[in-house]
Amino acid sequence: MKLLVAIMTCHRLDYYIDDCTQDYATQKGWRWMDQQARVNTIRATWLKELPVDYKFFYGTRLRNQKPNQRIPDKHTLRAPERDEVFLDCGDSYTSNPEKMKAICAWALAHGYDYILRCDDDTFIYPDRLLATNFIQFDYVGAGTDPNTFHPGGCMFLSKRAMELIVKGHPTTYADDVWIGQLLRDHGIKLTNEPTMHNRWGDGYVVVPENLPIGTLSSFHSCKPEVMKYLYDHRGEHGND
Repeated sequence: MKLLVAIMTCHRLDYYIDDCTQDYATQKGWRWMDQQARVNTIRATWLKELPVDYKFFYGTRLRNQKPNQRIPDKHTLRAPERDEVFLDCGDSYTSNPEKMKAICAWALAHGYDYILRCDDDTFIYPDRLLATNFIQFDYVGAGTDPNTFHPGGCMFLSKRAMELIVKGHPTTYADDVWIGQLLRDHGIKLTNEPTMHNRWGDGYVVVPENLPIGTLSSFHSCKPEVMKYLYDHRGEHGND
């Protein structure tokens, strides 16, 4: 079994949807907007403990910005680092379904049987997460209702699920919602992994002292200082 940890990120964090639709988490101030700090903190923490392959995935087709908001097009982007892949897809928030299709296509082309798709504000304990029974299922994430979807953060997808995603046609800008709908339409329901922490509302931002850290394997959404705390205190909490 060959597993890839696919960390989905972007060149510039931009949660703009349209003038009529606003991202709720951004409005609430829950999102940490320094993209490079997110990536650097992952490299400095849980990636050090990861025993399997990983890549950071970016898009190369950047959004046309509003007036006076200019960023380079794909012809002037920096070169990727050795652990980065620049995909021929959109790089904005609303391009996430297209980016997920491209990530799955890349993983399949490189012989992976599973991916663990992570957002760049997710912290994981690799030893705990990789010890779960994800290999028995096609679609594993945080969610107790098998007829719903995994809400971002991190999720396992099998080769079968990836093939369906590559062939699928996105129906919404929310890649997690679309993936849940697509897989359910093909008879694949979400399998809950209870050690994954992924909440909405007041529980969206990870506050370590409010959680049983010793029993959890992944955490979303984390600010860099929270990732550092979780990493520095790994192994200290036992079964909280």
